[in-house]
Amino acid sequence: MECKFDKALLQALIDNSIEPLEMIFLSEHLKVCSSCVEDLEALYTVDKTLKSLFQGFTGHEDKLSTMTELTIDNIFAEIEQEKKLKDFINDTVRMNSIILENSSRFLEYIPGVPFIRRKVRTKYKNARISLLPLNRKKAK
Repeated sequence: MECKFDKALLQALIDNSIEPLEMIFLSEHLKVCSSCVEDLEALYTVDKTLKSLFQGFTGHEDKLSTMTELTIDNIFAEIEQEKKLKDFINDTVRMNSIILENSSRFLEYIPGVPFIRRKVRTKYKNARISLLPLNRKKAK
């Protein structure tokens, strides 16, 4: 199941700009949601990597913050795009199965289909019956 929790709070936690009430909600949510815990760990890793890249630069904290936010937004956009693609595929498969089921139900109401089915079954039974004596003769 997909988590609908606001992912911006995860970034606010990393940036130390989270409100105390939001921190309470987030900490309670992280106790039960492994998906958000994984996202938080990924955000920490990205933040740590970006900080290590810009460690020698001074006075560029605002650029680092902007780049961090843009990187995280891109990561979440890709994740959402993948989820939408999976949902689209699942919906397509579900709709195709419904269409197939409805089409097969429709065949029951076409005039003459029950007669054709009986005719085919009878032919098939007769063919099996006529082949059985041949097999027995060969076996003896």
